[in-house]
Amino acid sequence: MKAIAITNKGIEDICALEIKEILKKDSQINSEFVVFEASEKEIVKLIYLGRSFSKILLVDDFNKWVQGKTFAVRGGNTELQKKIADKILQGKVNLNNPDVTIYSIDSANYGIDLCGEDLSKRDYRIFLGPESLKGNVAYSLIRLAGFNSEKKLLDCCCKSGVIPIETALYSLEKSVHYYSKDKFLFLNYWKWSEKYLEKLDFENEKTSLQIYSSDSSMNHLNAAKKNAKIAGVNKNIKFSRVDLKDIDLKYSEIDCLITIPSGKPEHFFKQAKEILSKKGKIVLIMKKNSEEFKKESKDFKLVEERTVMQGKEEWKALVFEN
Repeated sequence: MKAIAITNKGIEDICALEIKEILKKDSQINSEFVVFEASEKEIVKLIYLGRSFSKILLVDDFNKWVQGKTFAVRGGNTELQKKIADKILQGKVNLNNPDVTIYSIDSANYGIDLCGEDLSKRDYRIFLGPESLKGNVAYSLIRLAGFNSEKKLLDCCCKSGVIPIETALYSLEKSVHYYSKDKFLFLNYWKWSEKYLEKLDFENEKTSLQIYSSDSSMNHLNAAKKNAKIAGVNKNIKFSRVDLKDIDLKYSEIDCLITIPSGKPEHFFKQAKEILSKKGKIVLIMKKNSEEFKKESKDFKLVEERTVMQGKEEWKALVFEN
C-alpha cells in the first residue's frame, strides 16, 4: 500500500531515515513529505513509534473507504479541497463530523488521514516559552548530532526542555504517544490496531543515560522539569540551573551539544570549546543571528547548514565539529 509521511521542510531526509530504520523500507523524498510502500500493520507501527512526521496518509481507493459513509477533505485551500472531493463519487460530504477524513498536500498527493491531530506537537509540551521547538524538529537535531544512548548530551539553554525530552524518549525507544494511544484515527478503521499498539510497547532497562538539561533561568528549568514529568522521562534527565558562562565548571566531555543558543556567539563558543569531547558535535538552531554564530565559530568546523521550517517560521540549523 502506498503511504505518505508529512514532515517539515528541511528534515525530509531524517523522516526517510526513520522509515528505513523502523520498517526496513526505502522511500521517495519530496519537499515536505516522503512517499513509501507498507502494509497496514507496518503503517500503524510507524505512526506509533515514529518521531519525525506530523501525519501519515494512506493512498488507496477512496470510493471504497467512503462508500455508505460521510467524508471531508482537509488541508490546502478551499478550491483544492473541492477539487479532490469532486473526484470521489461515493459517500457524502460532512464537514463537521465525517466518518473518514481525507487530507490533501496538493492536487496530486492526498490520502486517508490515519492520525487526526498533528503528531509533531507532542502531548507533553504544556509549559512553553516564546521559542519552543516542535518535537519532530528537536528529534531531527538529535539525529544530526549523531547521538546514540552511549553518548553524553547537553542542552545548555534548554528553555521548555523539548530537546532533552526527545533525547530521553529516543534513548529509551519509548513512543512519544505512549500515554495517548486512543487519539489515532486509524483506530476507527482497523479494529485490530488497539491490541497491536500494546504489543509495540516494551520496557527498556537503560538507566545510565547521560542527558543533561540546563538553563540560566529557573522558570525555564521548572518548565522543562514539568514537561519531562508529563513525558515520563524526568528521572532520565539531569537538570541544573547553570549560567552559560559557568557551564565549563559543571560539564566536560560532552559528545553532543544541542541547543537554541542565547547570548553572544563568542562567549558560547568559548565555553563550548572547554566542554566538548574530541569527536563531539555542536548542533545549533535559531531563527536569527546564524551568520553571527558562523563568523565566531573559528575553533570549530561548520559541516552542515540547513533551513528548517516550523509552520511559516524559518529556522537555521548549524552543525559544527571539533
